[in-house]
Amino acid sequence: MNLEYFITDIDNTIADTRLRLRRSLREIGREEVFAKTSDRFGGFSEYLDSRELNKFWGLFLSGEFLYLDEPAPGAAEFLHKLVDEGIDLIYLTGRHDQPEDTMRPGTESWLEESGFPVPNGSGTKLFMKPKRYMEDKEFKLALLKEEFSGRRGSDKVVGVGDHPDDALLYKQAGIRPMLLNWIGLFTIEELNNSVSGVTVVDSWPEIEKEVWF
Repeated sequence: MNLEYFITDIDNTIADTRLRLRRSLREIGREEVFAKTSDRFGGFSEYLDSRELNKFWGLFLSGEFLYLDEPAPGAAEFLHKLVDEGIDLIYLTGRHDQPEDTMRPGTESWLEESGFPVPNGSGTKLFMKPKRYMEDKEFKLALLKEEFSGRRGSDKVVGVGDHPDDALLYKQAGIRPMLLNWIGLFTIEELNNSVSGVTVVDSWPEIEKEVWF
């Protein structure tokens, strides 16, 4: 195996966020919006006014309900195998880590409590946005290019996400892109058409087969 680095998103990749999303909507008195948007990515602005949206995102993008996230079946076990093989693990997320406004403690606690390899500053790292309102794509692409400049190659670095944009960013950074469709927020066609050469899978055991063999 030539793999040296494995990158994974968190939300809807290793963590099912639907219970946290539903609870956040319930807290603002708009739980019915969950059923109207559960089969697609986003769409909340169609049903929530600006005041409700601010309250919703304030709750969802906080540490208060992170404990509700459910780990993807097979993800923790596979990531431990990678770490045991000496492969560097990178958690790359659009969650924010801003002074006085951070999701880092809750994210690290969730990783540990859910049985995932925990960030240790060496072989396993967690990269988060430095500001809440920074664009995810801007942050991720800059980080990928900085961290993996000169260390690219489809046989050395693999990146996994759930959003078509994830595949595009990995591709732009010279990293092999893989997309996970276990929650179904996008159609198979949308994922397959995200970028040339993308691998689309339905589960973490499938990712293990793609990477391990």
